Amino acid sequence: MLPILTKLVPYPLLESFENFILSDYERTRKFLSRVNPNLLEELSKKKAVHMFKIAAEETPAYRKYLQKHKINPKKSLSIQDFDHLVPPTDKASYIKKFDFEERCREGHLPKHGNVDESGGTSGKATNWIRNLNEEEALFKAIRFEYNYVFDGEQKDYFVISAWSTGPWATGIKFCELMERLALVKNTATDSNDIIDTLKMFGKKRNYLIGGYPPFIKNLLEDYKDKINWKEYNIDLVTGGEGVPLEWVYYVKKMLRPGAKVISSYGASDIDIGIGFETPFCFFVRELAAENEKLRIELFGKDELPMVFQYNPTLHYIKPSSRHYIRQIKNSEGREEFEITLLDKNAAAPKIKYNLHDEGRVFSYFKLIEALEKHHPLYLKEFSHRGGQIKNLLHLPFLCIFGRSDGTLSFDGANVFPDQIEEGILKNKELARITHRFKMEKKYDSKHNVQFHIYIELKKGFKPSQELKEKYLKSILTGLQEINPDFRESYSKNKTLRPYLSLRLFGHPLFKGDEAKAKNIYFVQSS
Repeated sequence: MLPILTKLVPYPLLESFENFILSDYERTRKFLSRVNPNLLEELSKKKAVHMFKIAAEETPAYRKYLQKHKINPKKSLSIQDFDHLVPPTDKASYIKKFDFEERCREGHLPKHGNVDESGGTSGKATNWIRNLNEEEALFKAIRFEYNYVFDGEQKDYFVISAWSTGPWATGIKFCELMERLALVKNTATDSNDIIDTLKMFGKKRNYLIGGYPPFIKNLLEDYKDKINWKEYNIDLVTGGEGVPLEWVYYVKKMLRPGAKVISSYGASDIDIGIGFETPFCFFVRELAAENEKLRIELFGKDELPMVFQYNPTLHYIKPSSRHYIRQIKNSEGREEFEITLLDKNAAAPKIKYNLHDEGRVFSYFKLIEALEKHHPLYLKEFSHRGGQIKNLLHLPFLCIFGRSDGTLSFDGANVFPDQIEEGILKNKELARITHRFKMEKKYDSKHNVQFHIYIELKKGFKPSQELKEKYLKSILTGLQEINPDFRESYSKNKTLRPYLSLRLFGHPLFKGDEAKAKNIYFVQSS
């Protein structure tokens, strides 16, 4: 009945109701843990069509884009029409085809706001325009995540922003938003400053450190002689790239018992708060890791993605339309998804935007149905592992296998950086001495594909044949265990055995990477 009412109620009234719910944390938590998930889905659909109409009317570039694809936005449009007939957008087909002004509402840049950049991991950085008004919706999302996951208001955190400084969205927005919730110090990736800050402000406080996974891991490892991490109340929030379960377990062992290590999912293209890892999301990952049948049913293959929940009233997310999937460069059958930003204040609307990340979308009921089938006592198990059943959020799930700049393909097998990292982390000695690594796809004189991995050791460690063999064994074994496509390809083609090279700390191949927003995992072949 409620979903039907959603279709009938005027849009402004729905918007007022939504603003009322999201304006208070406790109100939001109670609503999202009790609401019929179908109501949220229907509200999301209605907002998606509404945003399409607004973008078509007010954004010159999008209007031209629709004309090119012979779509008349003035015609009555159902959500089915929107899903299957409206063309998707992405960097190549939309962002790079129109200038900044055309992609902004009313055809001009906002007078107030900010310009940030994507990390530039896959090439030249892209600039993104945002105004001040759209920050409010993002703030509400971040505030809810902060309180729901970390119990922020009760803990009175001292927040350390260890994201890379500069024009990148994560570092900018994290500080801007978190300073409205807590006391924040922006140390960027200055490890010594982080250590000095912790010692200066003392052990009695609660600290929340935010940063990219590789930096966080190296910080904890490299400075354990200067500070006893277990003496401080430290929780972590990471993002920008996926992390294996082993990475989370490994990092937690270096912190005090009970420390929280939470991942978030975002993109400069949309915003930093698309999805967040709730305790239930992490529980689903662990169950899927333990149960192959559940893993296959949920993800369609024997791989374990990151699992997030997202608010469908902020983002309408659906699988890429099969009608257009052939137009997606390098998709190679990957499951991708499209995001419509449901913020009427957005300076540059994003309609059916494809990040070209590989992932699956699940309604709340669909994922729960799979859990009930393979783990009938999942709620009891969740409670046993410390989860609070009454606080389960009735939100849909977004499962991410890899970022668009996070894969190399060999004989049809996609290999992700986190899979290489997982193989390294399984060997404690290797985990301790590894600083960074890069991957490269090359071809020999006979055009046979070669899989190269370059590993930069930490300061004080030198390459050796014995060490090289340890790395090769750990990585190759790990890949065959967690990547069935690679295992199958390697069983038939032993030339896929990685060519592994160890490099001293500071090697030219890794020069300049420290200044990047994210780890650069790929070598551009000449």
